[in-house]
Amino acid sequence: MGGLLYKDYLAVKAKKIVYIILALTVLFAVLRIVLPGGDNENSEGYTYDALMWVFPALLVFAGIGIPSAWTKALIAGDEKKQTQAVIKSLPLGKNTLIASKYIFTGVTVYALLSAEIIWCTIYSSFAGNNSFYSLIEVLTSFLIIFSSASILIAGVELPFFITIGSKKATTVKTALLEFLFLLVIAYLFFGNIDALGNFDLFDFIEWAKTHDFEINVTAVLMPVISSAFFYLSYRLTCRLNKNREADYD
Repeated sequence: MGGLLYKDYLAVKAKKIVYIILALTVLFAVLRIVLPGGDNENSEGYTYDALMWVFPALLVFAGIGIPSAWTKALIAGDEKKQTQAVIKSLPLGKNTLIASKYIFTGVTVYALLSAEIIWCTIYSSFAGNNSFYSLIEVLTSFLIIFSSASILIAGVELPFFITIGSKKATTVKTALLEFLFLLVIAYLFFGNIDALGNFDLFDFIEWAKTHDFEINVTAVLMPVISSAFFYLSYRLTCRLNKNREADYD
């Protein structure tokens, strides 16, 4: 299993991503120390807070999509003839290869969650007591919910990619994304966009503070729901592929 996980790690070129995130983490920490925040809206520190909150926010929202972006690479590597020959020669259990994809995805989501917590903590540790500090605190409270959403997305994608192959599954995924894009365009043309125009980050902070209990309950329930769904997705994928070899023909 360890060898399969390392193979998946290399297949998605995760080593490069890890080095980039580590380097950016060090750089962000240095910048945050050199450019500390401030309480006063007219202070230089407040300006630094206003500029730098974007960086942890970008990592958080990018982290939602990274596991999904790697799904094709995880499966495509096993579809190569050379890889198929190696897999067939290994004393693997029937569902070991499938389990490795699910475990690798889970580990990836956990690693990204850890990085996001570190970035938010670095920001908050040197921020002033201002609205941007509150914004990152609210964002931190949603981290587990966002990570659970990544698990749910993977639980939907993996059965398709493993069962019908990376090319066909990518076609289906692209079609669904295009359909969602068309829905967004249709809403922009025919929907009520006043709500979007009036959206304010600081109103969102007040909303989050008002619904703090509901957010905490969701943060507790979402990992349980997503983990259960992820396991059921794994069992479904095993059942769909119970009569197939591990070559993904």
